[in-house]
Amino acid sequence: MKKTDKSVVLLVDDKAANLFSLENLLVAADRTFLTAANGKDALKLALNKEIDLIILDVQMPDMDGFEVAQILKSNKKTRDIPIIFASAERKEHRFMLKGYEEGAIDYLFKPLDPGIAKAKVAVQLKIRSQKKELLEKNRSLMQSELLIENSADIIGIIDATTLKIEEVNHAFQFILGYTPKEAKESPLFFFLANEERAMIQELSRQDKERLSFETRIYCKDRTKKWLQWNVVVKNGKWFFNARDITEIMKIDRIRNYLATVVKQSSDAIYIHDHEGRIISWNEGAEKIYGYSENEALQMKIWNIIPAQMHHEIEETVGRILAGEKIESHEAKRITRNGKLVDVLFSASVITDGNSELRSIAITERDITQQKIDAEQISKLNKELEEKVLQLVATNNELESFSYSVSHDLRAPLRALSGYSQMIEEDYGSVLDEEGMRLLGNIQSNARRMGILTDELLAFSRLGRKEIQKTQLDMEKIVRNVVLDAERTSPHRAVISAGEIFPATGDHTLIQQVWVNLISNAIKYSAKKENPRVEIGATRSDGFVTYFVKDNGAGFNMDYADKLFGVFQRLHNPNEFEGTGIGLAIVHRVITKHGGRVWAEAKKDEGATFYFTLPEE
Repeated sequence: MKKTDKSVVLLVDDKAANLFSLENLLVAADRTFLTAANGKDALKLALNKEIDLIILDVQMPDMDGFEVAQILKSNKKTRDIPIIFASAERKEHRFMLKGYEEGAIDYLFKPLDPGIAKAKVAVQLKIRSQKKELLEKNRSLMQSELLIENSADIIGIIDATTLKIEEVNHAFQFILGYTPKEAKESPLFFFLANEERAMIQELSRQDKERLSFETRIYCKDRTKKWLQWNVVVKNGKWFFNARDITEIMKIDRIRNYLATVVKQSSDAIYIHDHEGRIISWNEGAEKIYGYSENEALQMKIWNIIPAQMHHEIEETVGRILAGEKIESHEAKRITRNGKLVDVLFSASVITDGNSELRSIAITERDITQQKIDAEQISKLNKELEEKVLQLVATNNELESFSYSVSHDLRAPLRALSGYSQMIEEDYGSVLDEEGMRLLGNIQSNARRMGILTDELLAFSRLGRKEIQKTQLDMEKIVRNVVLDAERTSPHRAVISAGEIFPATGDHTLIQQVWVNLISNAIKYSAKKENPRVEIGATRSDGFVTYFVKDNGAGFNMDYADKLFGVFQRLHNPNEFEGTGIGLAIVHRVITKHGGRVWAEAKKDEGATFYFTLPEE
């Protein structure tokens, strides 16, 4: 199209006032207007004039807009003229879909939004202009090789039967990486993604003079790009123009994604103009305020703002229109059923690009329940802090008591043990067998009480000891513990170990954990014919899980919760000796390290003890 040419716009409406106002709204130096008051006149003008765009009223007597559009699209001369329907009717999906089925490319809804109307018409005229320019380029393709070679679009010829590329310009190399020589005689399918091949095959069978489609296509480096194809079919050849629209497709995908996110957001997102009229309303707003989209578009923002806040909001709107951006501001809103809710809102001004129309975009999320929850959480946290302080005090008292008791018991226990030995040495010859038996029981229980006292002291010290964390070589620690067990307490158990990963912890305390668990496994499997102990580890999510498994006496899992308590034992002391403190020590050490400890077992079939430590 030459720069001096004017776009011809046909306005069709049975009301003269509508035609007058629409023409005045859309008037521009590069446009000329034709008008028709009914469908018949509109068809005559379209058939006899070169029309670039038709704005067609839907509701007209005798022949409505949909009927006129059907006739225009069925005629070869007029079928490519873009049609925009103008309607004051409903905006439901079904109603709009009918218009699109009849060939409309867009809608203008009455009363017209001047900015939107101007923008839509400008875009369609620009597209029409570009299409005319493209057709002019395609016609010039056969006359000017220079024009072809300088084109930024891929221009070429494809055999319509074999779909082999016969000619392409250098844009083929610039866009896809293949030289024209590499492209010639290659089938188009070679460059297409698998999903596109069936579509192209189907298009090649159609008896059409022009084809327009989009495909993904492989570049030489095996990346994919999107091409928009416009093809003229003539003399068994495809004279084509293919434009790289990869970036446009990316932008469209992002735009569509963002539109979906906004539409489906649980936050209330809406737009209103400078007078407060709501012009956009998402699902989140419907959920929070109770108004449907259709209802909201007939309202102003004052419907959801408490009366006592109107003046404040008017001032806020003024500041936003002046360019101020509001972020995370707490406010009150009122729902359809009159309920007052707390919201956190953000807002900013948006324009149509020409700064003629200014609207305000608002995001609000309902924080009523959040505020209630925050108050409850604050109250619970305060109660929890008080209970934690009480628990710490109680634990400190218990540890102090345990330490004092066990420490004070040591002196009388030593005296009891010493006096019993003196009696045995000085008066053993005069005591009968029963007397000696009773004396032996006293000495045995004194020794057992001494061991209990020592272990209770050790347990108490754990609560006071500060952890000195280092990177631990667990394989070395376990190996030393196993060797010590074999030297100090000979046994028959076969001990095997897999890979034992390193972790972070206090060397002395973790070594004690291994001593307690391995000695327990040896002890409780000792009565088996072939006692076995297995040691290993696994890693996951920054923690190492260690285990010690035996095939010994096991225990009933119903009582597993008693395992790690002080003096809690699941076996008879006469059957397996022990104090019931070893596993309590294990539990306290691992807990202080931020890990956890547990066990799995089956009576008479063995037990497995697990504990975790952080890797770093």
